[in-house]
Amino acid sequence: MDTEPNLAGTVFAGCKIICKLGQGGMGSVYKAHQEALDKIVCVKLLAPELAREQRNIDFFLREARSAAKLDHPNIVQIYNFGQENGSYFILMSYVEGKTLQDLVAEKGPLSVKEATDIMSGVLKGLGHAHSKSIIHRDIKPANILVGLDKIPRIVDFGLARSISEEKQLTMAGEMVGTAYFMSPEQGLAGTVDSRADLYAAGATYFYILTGRYPFDGKSSIEVIHKHIGNPVPNVMLIRPDIPIWASRVIERLMNKKPEERYQSASEVVAEFDKYSSDVEYVEPTSNERTFDIPEVTARITAAQETPQATLERSDPKPSGRTQAPPPPPAPTLRQSQMEPPALKPALQLASLHNSLKMAMHLALTMVATGCFVLAGASGTIPGSITSPLDSNPATALMLAGAGVVLYVWALWQKPLKFTMVYSLFALSAAAAAYAGGAYIPAPADADVVSKGFLAIKIGLENMFSGANTIVYALFLYLAASKAVFKGNWIFKVLSVAAYLGGLALTYFYFKAGAQIVPEQLWLAIGGLLAVLGLVAALTQKEFSLFFNPQFLFLAANLAMFSMFTNPQIENITAQKIKAEAETAAQTNRLNLQNYQQAVLAAQAEILYDEEGRPLEPKLPRKPDEVKPPESGKLRTEARLDYYKTLGLRISGTLAGSAGIIFIAFFLALMANACFVDELVAAYRERELY
Repeated sequence: MDTEPNLAGTVFAGCKIICKLGQGGMGSVYKAHQEALDKIVCVKLLAPELAREQRNIDFFLREARSAAKLDHPNIVQIYNFGQENGSYFILMSYVEGKTLQDLVAEKGPLSVKEATDIMSGVLKGLGHAHSKSIIHRDIKPANILVGLDKIPRIVDFGLARSISEEKQLTMAGEMVGTAYFMSPEQGLAGTVDSRADLYAAGATYFYILTGRYPFDGKSSIEVIHKHIGNPVPNVMLIRPDIPIWASRVIERLMNKKPEERYQSASEVVAEFDKYSSDVEYVEPTSNERTFDIPEVTARITAAQETPQATLERSDPKPSGRTQAPPPPPAPTLRQSQMEPPALKPALQLASLHNSLKMAMHLALTMVATGCFVLAGASGTIPGSITSPLDSNPATALMLAGAGVVLYVWALWQKPLKFTMVYSLFALSAAAAAYAGGAYIPAPADADVVSKGFLAIKIGLENMFSGANTIVYALFLYLAASKAVFKGNWIFKVLSVAAYLGGLALTYFYFKAGAQIVPEQLWLAIGGLLAVLGLVAALTQKEFSLFFNPQFLFLAANLAMFSMFTNPQIENITAQKIKAEAETAAQTNRLNLQNYQQAVLAAQAEILYDEEGRPLEPKLPRKPDEVKPPESGKLRTEARLDYYKTLGLRISGTLAGSAGIIFIAFFLALMANACFVDELVAAYRERELY
């Protein structure tokens, strides 16, 4: 029940409201008297419940801005728009008349002359809008007002879009319009230009000539698919009195390919003007005749009397030109937010389309990653990255090329063709897959397929091996970093759990088998960083350079790493100091022994001068004491030795357990997560606007 207050008699935006004319998806339309201009006008008000959200206000005012740019006798004129007393309004000219939809409902199909005159005016208005780079995108009988002066006027620019508009309220991939009059490119959520309006004008021309929609069905999705794939019905089979030229105009306007339609509204107007001199619209150079073939006439009559399903009800179609009412008004794909989601067939179709794209993208990236694994496995020397190119270059390049093609195909599915994060994940997945294939511990004479199956076998056997603990820690960190800025609290809680789980796995991996006491200072630092990361993850909604959960938990993991590695480096350093001290002491002892022996030998040998006097023995120089290297230098050497050993340990265990291949496929999944984020963002934008 309409609970809206009665505004009759009130003054709004300088207009005295007379009565309510109607209710639409965005608000109400009132007839009013503009006191300053002393003329009757229409006032369109945005519904209060929709005005609570800025996106609805932007959408409402875009209609006003789009139409306000236009000044043409076949377009309803906008006088003013804005906000007054908390309500958003559009002030426009008042047209005494009916919509084209209502005219056909009352009179049935229009005569060729009347229909052509009306469409000629509509196309002139569209031509003016297109010259201002504005595309209506929802041309239909309900959006064409025919005044008492018989002049048609286009209304409702709510879906209009300026080609040069900087802020787009609709995104690429969105379907907007009315299913019965929607062009194929709109149904496919593709790029839309002025030729989409021409297609809708052709469908409108078809409707007012026949009283039928060009394509009908039980749902909007079915109708859209027919617009995309089915040929346009021959209008002459429905109304044999329609001339051939009118049928040709409709067929060209409704061509599936935009480049094969009329390229401008002025072309269609010129086509209409070509036949306007003859009241009966007989083609000047044509020898066309009308023949009565009983069998065909009977079939046409039967087809006219057969009930056909529409989007809202199943009623018998009119059997004559002026007796039965036309099909029910077409539901639009741009529905009010007050309607339940089930009444949004366009968004349902977009959701289904996106689901298929997600599945396709997942399949492409997984198969591409597998191709890189096989490319790496095509070598004959396990553990050699260059072996595939040296021993089996043709197979390696073919498989790697197939992987590249599949990744490019997957990239083509993205709404945003290049994003840095997606590219890093994809390239890292390809590199890790190739390395994982090269490190498969298989016999040298094994073929590529056997190595592939061996990789799967080893991976499954070692899925929960302790050697892969660090791999799963990396997985959890990356997954949490990807989802931590989602607005949903479920994602935030899961991200925090993943961060803490990854931190725990890092702890257990480096602690395993280590007979050391963790450094308490690093333990405290790691704990503090984890707490700060926890707070940041729960409070931050967007990337922050300073209070960032990703950086904080990464630092916490590094602190955990240092907590166990520093004591081990100190142990290695102590061992080096001890060994170097022993080596220095032994060297000093040996040098001292040699010195003493040299002294004794020098003293035992007596030399005389020329006069026969004994000379003082020449003793050797006492060697300098050898000192061990400084502890700082030894600590640096110990650190390098430890990192080298740790790297060999990790790479060895990952290669032996197929952990590198795990990493490759996980990175491919992260690329898929980026892809899903883009699709979800586009889908939400379509729902909002």
